Amino acid sequence: MNRCLVLFALLLASCATPPRPQAPAPTAGEAVESDLSCSYFYFLWGSHAEVGGRYAEAHEAYEKALICDPDVAYIREKIPVLLLKMGEYEKAASWLRQALDEHPEENNIRLFLAGIYIQQDKIDEAIALYVQALGWEPDNETIHLRLGLLYSHRQQHDKAEEVFRRQLRNNGQSYFTRLALARLLRRTGKGADAAGEYEKALELNWSREVAYEAGYMYAAEKKYDDALRHFSAVVDSDPYDERAALVRVQTLLELGDNPRALEELKNIAGFSKNRDNIEVIIAKVLLRMEQPIEAKTILRRLAGKEEGSEARYMLALLAYKEADYGEALTHLAAIASDRPEFEEAVVMQVRIHGEKREPEKSITLLRKLISKESSRRPLFYSLLASLYQERHEGPTALSLMEAGTTLFADNVELHYDYGILLDRNGMEEQAMKRMEKVLQLQPEHADALNFIGYTWADKNIRLHEARAYIEKALALDPQNGYIVDSLGWVFYRLGDFAAAARELRRALELEAEDPHIHDHLGDALNALGESDEARKHYLRAVEMFTDDKKKDAVQKKLDALDR
Repeated sequence: MNRCLVLFALLLASCATPPRPQAPAPTAGEAVESDLSCSYFYFLWGSHAEVGGRYAEAHEAYEKALICDPDVAYIREKIPVLLLKMGEYEKAASWLRQALDEHPEENNIRLFLAGIYIQQDKIDEAIALYVQALGWEPDNETIHLRLGLLYSHRQQHDKAEEVFRRQLRNNGQSYFTRLALARLLRRTGKGADAAGEYEKALELNWSREVAYEAGYMYAAEKKYDDALRHFSAVVDSDPYDERAALVRVQTLLELGDNPRALEELKNIAGFSKNRDNIEVIIAKVLLRMEQPIEAKTILRRLAGKEEGSEARYMLALLAYKEADYGEALTHLAAIASDRPEFEEAVVMQVRIHGEKREPEKSITLLRKLISKESSRRPLFYSLLASLYQERHEGPTALSLMEAGTTLFADNVELHYDYGILLDRNGMEEQAMKRMEKVLQLQPEHADALNFIGYTWADKNIRLHEARAYIEKALALDPQNGYIVDSLGWVFYRLGDFAAAARELRRALELEAEDPHIHDHLGDALNALGESDEARKHYLRAVEMFTDDKKKDAVQKKLDALDR
């Protein structure tokens, strides 16, 4: 078929099916000779079908084009793309594997297959292909970059760093490799090395976003002068970039340069679309500079606006610090329930009523708030229950928490508070069940883990499980002195008194004023035969305990030592 006939056939394709030339079939043991006109016909046919969304038809045409001429690379590349459009990922991968076996020198096939593996989350297979690809193209920057990123994704940070540095030895001007290495080093805690790579990357190609990254990294490392340098560069490139201007203000505040920060904020207020927010920050800086009169002037003006809840809250805080409780309560009561400051405003009102010894007012307030869906919050149930518990009205407190956890069934902290309340009311079994509920909702809840572990240790049961729970809690919150105390106590119960004393001393470094820790350490030291040191901690526990039963229990230990 000549070229004119081919084109004529294509023009008629939308309304009629033109005759197709028969693709030559290979004879056994005989190589297929290329038929360029046949291959070109089926390629055009497939392209037309693909554009029209008839993918199955296009796939058939491309396959026949390859039968006509097996060596046409651009047709081989069409088929896997078409299979991907059809959603046939595994078929596309299989087709590429076969093509790679036949043409191992074609790296583009290898990289295409690696891309499919990445989409299928077959990262190890993709890594293997990129390693092979580098064998064919050892200086290819793109392959190095992709391989390094895959190693990084696999948390194989040393291998990723090795790949990036190898590429940089080949080409020190590779911007994207510099940037990838900087990000890797930052993520793995190598701040000094990361800083050097960020600086080199910015020398190669300065950009705002990378300057931001470098600035934030320096700020996290508390190298505020360097952070200021990068944020200032962004501001210099665009004086109206509010984000950059504000992070520069924050950096100036970290450096203690309050006057310059204030000057910058006044400049930002001149062009900001959120002028009121900037003025709130200005008020905060004025307070930091011990200029409360000027700050209050700004805040009172903002408080009169509909969106002035933050200003009202700040005025309430100032009034509270000045013991002007009436003004503080007035500002707090004006904060609507849909504002971000509402919950904290209620907490402060409860605190003020507590200091004024007016618990009834807090109870009335909280009762009113939980009666309406719009103002109801999980925290309010905990606050109200604690007020009833203080009045020795345990059943009322428990009833409130039951209602709260029913309404807010997924609120972890409310369930935890309920567990603590149950424990205080002597309902240990129910408390443990509630803590198990907390762990169902949030398995990594350190306080619930510690509660269960300590309870088992205190009852001298399930000690190995108790240790596992407490160690998990400590891994989540390593500077929590109460959890360290629990670990010391479970070691004591296990009979490892030296480990117990070690952990309990560490707990005291974190929570020096807790009598329970002094009591536990006294027990561990006494078991080690260090009676004089044990006596000191028992005496301290007796001094600190306010509960007479606990005080008497420790006093008996002292009396036993004296005998």
